[in-house]
Amino acid sequence: MFFKKKKSEQEHSASNVKNNISDVLAEKLGQNEIQLPAPKKDYTLDTAVRLAPGIHKLLPLDCMIAVSDREKYLYYAPGQQIKLKADITGLPLQQDSLSEAVRTQNVVDMLVSDEVFGVPFQAIGFPVKDEEGNVVGAIGVAVSLATRQSLTGIANIVTLSAQQNSATIQELTASAEQLAQHQKFLYDMGKEITEHVNKTDKILQFINEVAATSNLLGLNASIEAARAGEHGRGFSVVAEEIRKMSLSSTQGVKDIKEILGAIKDKINTMVEQINETLSIAEQQSAATEEISASMQELTSSSAELEQIASKVVG
Repeated sequence: MFFKKKKSEQEHSASNVKNNISDVLAEKLGQNEIQLPAPKKDYTLDTAVRLAPGIHKLLPLDCMIAVSDREKYLYYAPGQQIKLKADITGLPLQQDSLSEAVRTQNVVDMLVSDEVFGVPFQAIGFPVKDEEGNVVGAIGVAVSLATRQSLTGIANIVTLSAQQNSATIQELTASAEQLAQHQKFLYDMGKEITEHVNKTDKILQFINEVAATSNLLGLNASIEAARAGEHGRGFSVVAEEIRKMSLSSTQGVKDIKEILGAIKDKINTMVEQINETLSIAEQQSAATEEISASMQELTSSSAELEQIASKVVG
């Protein structure tokens, strides 16, 4: 019983002390003598606002930038061509990349057509978090896509031109090859004609020898007719005609030889010209093949340019 009584007295004493402390605290609070510490201020958004102008200047493309808390815009800087109609600093958040970044607590990427502000742009919103990881606002960057569209357009034009030139060059290459084949045929034909002309020299030589022999026979016949006197007069006339025929044949052979010689010279000149043309055609074919290879490289480069243009922003 003693111990139970002792314990009861101790509990009663502790209760009195607790009540006394509560009364003192209540009295002090009522007299404003005790002040609770103010909540620690977060400077994350202030830092974002101070950094925004520097980020805006560092970006090499035409862009605008904005910073907001969860309710309103805290900072806005327009671009050269991409800009809003008025300053939005202090205005409530609208439906854009910043508000979506605050709402979703994730990075938001939007593409806006040129129908909105006259210039197409890509808007990216980044959620801003405090030290405890809570989303307190957002920072947004809108970058003009005009440069990317221009590069893409140029790449498309270059690609189309390269493809058209490549097709034309392929046609030229085929034509050059066909021309080279024709020139080769004419060259071979010229050489063949020259060989035939050379063969006529032997024929003319034979005819010339026959004419010389006939002339000699006619001369001998005339001598024999003169010896025969009156009995050889008729034979003398025949011998004279044989000599005239042989002389005419000799002159004809000479004339034909001169004509064939002139033809041979012309054919040789034609063969030389055809040979030079064949060489030029072969050079042209090689040159068109090189140009075709260059066009293919240009097409490949324009495709790479288009890929680079698509990566200019995001």
